[in-house]
Amino acid sequence: MTKKRRLIYQINVARHAMMKYLDAGSRETLGVSATQLTALMALRENGGLLMSELAEVLMLDKSAVTGLAKRMIANELIVRVPSENDARASLLKVTAKGNEKIELGLKLLKGVNKQISEGFTEDELVIVSRFLEHLRSTFSND
Repeated sequence: MTKKRRLIYQINVARHAMMKYLDAGSRETLGVSATQLTALMALRENGGLLMSELAEVLMLDKSAVTGLAKRMIANELIVRVPSENDARASLLKVTAKGNEKIELGLKLLKGVNKQISEGFTEDELVIVSRFLEHLRSTFSND
């Protein structure tokens, strides 16, 4: 008899547990949430982003990103810089303090990636990665 797979449930539970773990670790070791760390990394990788662009990257609505940005500005992790292309817009850019959080965050993520990978062969991880990419491409609007 074939075991009934509940992949959607398993993926959702695993994602929730992992994000809860990452958020707790990020808050404890860095003093920022996992979402803030992700935002910092996206901003640095892109050399700054408009609020709407950051919302798209984080897959959050604009009002959530507005609150996130306000908290990050207040904590001196990011700054608003006038856009060179549009006088009405401003880019969000990472500060030196934000860059410090990113560097510490990369170490945290490296450790978690190692934990996730433990007990799997390289061939198995290739399959997991292929499966996750398949999910992303199947269900994203990109």
